[in-house]
Amino acid sequence: MKTPTRSPTHEDVELSRLSSMGLELEDIVDNERVTIPAMTELAEDRGRPVSHYLAAAALQELRVAETGPLTVRVCAGTCQRWGALDLLDHLAERWHKTKTFTIAPVSCLDRCDLAPACEIHGAHGQLVLAPATKQSLDDALASLAD
Repeated sequence: MKTPTRSPTHEDVELSRLSSMGLELEDIVDNERVTIPAMTELAEDRGRPVSHYLAAAALQELRVAETGPLTVRVCAGTCQRWGALDLLDHLAERWHKTKTFTIAPVSCLDRCDLAPACEIHGAHGQLVLAPATKQSLDDALASLAD
C-alpha cells in the first residue's frame, strides 16, 4: 500500500468504534441497504457525524439505497487520515439538497497514495478524483448532472 508523501491531516475513527456503530446501523437496515435520511436521523439522535455511520456502513459492507444516476464512491478506510470523513459529511449535506446521486462508502479504492480518493460512476463512465476536495466533488457533480 502506497501512502501520500504529505502528513496526515485527520485522525481515523477507531475500528472498534466503527464496528459498534455498524451494529447500531442494523436497526435501520432493509435488505442490506440503508438510506441517507435514516442514517442522518440516527447520527443526530446519537450526536455523531453522519460520516462516521457512512464509514461504519463501508466496514459492514452495507449499501446505501440508490437515489440518482450518479454514484459517488468514497474511500472510508485509510483515506480517513486525509479528510475522507469531511468529504462524506459534505456529500451527505449536498445529497439532502439535491438527491441526484448515491453515496457509496467503500473500505478502499486502492489509491492510497492520492488520498482522499473518490470515484464518480454514471453514464459518462468513471471519473476518479484523487486527491478529492469538497470543491472538486461539487464541480464534478455539477458538470455531470447536466
